[in-house]
Amino acid sequence: MKIDITHSPSRPFGWDINVKITADSAEKITFVEIRVNGFADVDETPDNPVDSWEKQLTQKGIFPGDNTVEVLARDQNGKDTRSKQEWTAN
Repeated sequence: MKIDITHSPSRPFGWDINVKITADSAEKITFVEIRVNGFADVDETPDNPVDSWEKQLTQKGIFPGDNTVEVLARDQNGKDTRSKQEWTAN
């Protein structure tokens, strides 16, 4: 499974964060969790397993300051894939 995390400033406060998950050919996405700076922002189970999933979060995190986005994606077999992105903006 491939997880892409991108972010851009959302002035005057926070960041716009985009998360895109793409399952490998034998996988289906059955659960997604996104945490921003330790707080759960997304806890989602698609109605039916999916091949790809995307979500944009607006005005999250801290600007300026330290930020962390953690993503967990689970496939139909219960296998977890995780990704983490950290950045600092002054």
